[in-house]
Order: sequence, then C-alpha cells, then structure tokens
Amino acid sequence: MSKKYIYSIIFYLLFLIFVANDAWLYKTPIAKITQVTEKKIAEMPAVRGGKEIYYLQNLKVKILNGSQKGKILTIRNEYTTSRIIDQKYHKGNRVLLESSNGKPVAAIKTQKRDFYLAMLFGGIIVLLILFTGKQGIRTCISLIVNGAIYILGFFLFLGGYDLLPLCNLLVIIFTIVTMLILNGFHRKTVAAILSTFFVFSLIMMIFFVTLNTTEPFDYGMMEYLGSTENPEHLFIAEVMFAGLGAIMDVAVTLTSAMEELIRKKPDISLRKLFHSGREIGYDIMGTMISVLLFTFAAGLIPSFLIRMNNDVPFITNIKQYIPFEISRFLIESIGIVAAIPISIAVSSGFFKLAVRRERR
Repeated sequence: MSKKYIYSIIFYLLFLIFVANDAWLYKTPIAKITQVTEKKIAEMPAVRGGKEIYYLQNLKVKILNGSQKGKILTIRNEYTTSRIIDQKYHKGNRVLLESSNGKPVAAIKTQKRDFYLAMLFGGIIVLLILFTGKQGIRTCISLIVNGAIYILGFFLFLGGYDLLPLCNLLVIIFTIVTMLILNGFHRKTVAAILSTFFVFSLIMMIFFVTLNTTEPFDYGMMEYLGSTENPEHLFIAEVMFAGLGAIMDVAVTLTSAMEELIRKKPDISLRKLFHSGREIGYDIMGTMISVLLFTFAAGLIPSFLIRMNNDVPFITNIKQYIPFEISRFLIESIGIVAAIPISIAVSSGFFKLAVRRERR
C-alpha cells in the first residue's frame, strides 16, 4: 500500500476521533446517554386501521462540557412507533440539551449528529483524493470555497440585501469559481462559462415569461411560508440554483469535446462539429435529466408518503403540495436540453476563431 493511501486513512481516522471528542467546542450543553430503560405507556388507533404505540424512556445522561461537566441527569423521553415528530434514543447516543441561565436542564433539544456527517464528508474527500489525485483536491477546494460563498450569501440576505439580485450575483460567482478551480484558466473554461450564462439566461427568460402569462402559483402550500415576506422571490431563487450544476456539467463536457475535435481537425466543418456534439449530447442528456428527477424525487418521498398514509389522495398531493418541485424539474430539464446546442455553438465559434487567429 502506497504512502498516499496510508496517510489518507490515518488523517481520516484522526479527523473522526477529533469530531467524536469535540464537545468542548460547543456552548450548548452536550451529554452522553449512559443508561436507557423504557416501558409501554399507551396504545392508540392509527390511520388505516393500525396501532400507534407510545413508549416512555428514562435516560441517564452524563454531561460532557461546560461547568457541569461530569454531572449525571435523568431525562424522560416519549416516542411513538411512527416516530414522525419524536425520536427513540439508545445507549451511547450524544445529545444536545436545553439550557437555562447557562446551565443544562433535563430536556433533550436534539441528537448530536456531527460525527456521522463528518464520517460521510471526510469519506468523500478521502476517496476523491485517493482515486482522482489532483483533480480530487481541486474538487474539495471547490466544495469548500462554494460552501463559504453560500454561507456568506445567507449572511448578506439576513443583513438586508435583496434576495433576487443577491442570487444572480451568487450564480455568477458559483459558475466562475467552480469552472476556474476545476478546469483552470483555459479557452475551454471561458467557453464553458459563456455557455452556462447563455443557457441560464435562456431558461430564466422562459421561466419569467411563463410565470407572467399563466395563472399565478398558489404559494399557500409552500413550506416555511411564514419565514419570508415574498414567497415568489423564494421560489425564483430555488429555480435559479436547482439545476445550475447539471447545466455546467453539460457545458463543460461539450466544450471539452469541441476543443478536442477542433484541435485534431482544425478544418472540420461546423456542420460536422454540430453533428458530433449532438451525438455526445444525446449520450449525457438522458442521464443528467434522470439524475435531476431522482434528486427532486428523493426530497419529496418522506412528506409524500406521510400524506398518503394519512389518506391525502395522490392527485391532491400532486396538485397542492409538489407543483413547485415539478416546475423546477421541468425548467431545469429544458436547461439541460438547451445546453447542448448552445454549448456546441458557443464553443465551436470560440475555438474556430482562435484557430484562425493562430494561423494569421
């Protein structure tokens, strides 16, 4: 086993050990469950003829941080078999406690899950570095930088910046930063950025025309409606970001292909270039649209099944609860399809002009 693999595994394990013992970094009281006893306390009829059983847990927890570190508390926790709005805890779980005047109280706020997130995030980074080398490192840098920009955008919004202008700015920054970090500063990077901007402008124009010429959406069923004064702007922002990554992927793939074709055959006709690019686009179009569909569907499954289980009809779910997801999927699918001819046209013209300049 090479040193690269050994160092990566050691670093990953040390990272997990650090996260598993990071209670001292938190201001919120954190405790570890050391003992669990439970009993059945009630049984109620549930939807569809089932039974909802209620349990009571008595938990002994040991505080891991703060001035009360080492203190033992006893906490009561109730949960049901469905666990829709409650949770069952197990011995060894770490939990965040409620506090009063800076001191922990015998009430659980939520489970501490940073270790599991660190395990997944660290695993992705290690695998990227091990199997893709420098490109994996660039991908990690891109994730970190884009994450920082995303967080900054939230703070700017909370600071009073208008949502839509801010989202427009973030789309531009995300596209340029991602392309430059992953591909470097090359002609194909510039062509891919231009293609992405053209496609994005096109789909947003289609979206706004549709939005302003058809019946308005009923935003009454939109989640977290009470947290924003203008739900339409929130929906538009969601559409802006929904398929940006897929559009960039198509643009980069086709731009790279066009550059390679023109580099090998500088005299190739635009017709042959378009035909070759179209064939490549056909190969990736279906896959990218399917990925987009599954991404949207995955977020809908929990709430959709809960409503169906509570006798909300299928058609009602479609009409009232998921028109926003359907709209996002359709507009971004249009973007993926449109990215094929636009990327071919932009990159072909861009590289053909570059070849002519070099020959002069």
